[in-house]
Amino acid sequence: MKKIELLFPELCNLYGESYNITYLQRCCPEEIQIIETNHRDRPAFASGDVDMVYLGCMTERKQEMVLSALRDYKTRFRELIDKNVLFLVTGNAVELFGREIRDGERAIEGLGLFDFYSVRNRKGERHNSQFIGVWDDLTLLGHKSQFSFSYGDFAESFIHIQRGIGMNPDTDREGIQVNNFFATYSLGPFLILNPRFTKRLLERLGLAPRLCFEKEIMEAYDYRLAELTKALPLYKGGDKRS
Repeated sequence: MKKIELLFPELCNLYGESYNITYLQRCCPEEIQIIETNHRDRPAFASGDVDMVYLGCMTERKQEMVLSALRDYKTRFRELIDKNVLFLVTGNAVELFGREIRDGERAIEGLGLFDFYSVRNRKGERHNSQFIGVWDDLTLLGHKSQFSFSYGDFAESFIHIQRGIGMNPDTDREGIQVNNFFATYSLGPFLILNPRFTKRLLERLGLAPRLCFEKEIMEAYDYRLAELTKALPLYKGGDKRS
């Protein structure tokens, strides 16, 4: 039985992110146990063995609540990442793992696990976009809706953007990957949007890569990829990787 910890669903489910984990369980109902952890409770990963940890999108105000709940576990996060425990972090939850979040004159200390920082612009317009990118040999799709961008060299990036933008409009590097730690600004049902990536995730959990509603979800992916390919311009920023 694989244990997946769903962190703080009462705070971090802004675009229905928790269904990512519900979907994984539906793919392997007899082999996955979901542990739901309230932000006032001690996380299961802090003192026990879990196979995967998931953290989803939240409001800007709740980011500080979540940071407060997680700050004592920085060393444990690093230990689990080094041990190849799976993490999936989506939406603005990715910002918590950088050095800081800058909100006007305030600098909100992050967990500092990765060398980047984020800048909020809540007085401006919310950025909304979609992207097509590549990870390994897979083409991935994503949706963004955010008041902030992140900045750094992103040497440990997750997705190479082909259409859309990365962590900010001037880079084609999107998200963070170190070992089995995956983080992306993409929000909502990332695993449903990307069924082939979901299969890889199941394999990394040591489970058979079978999908619930596989025919339908693959057809939806192919349709969405074709539509976004027609709709989105190629990335033309100045941070292209070779």
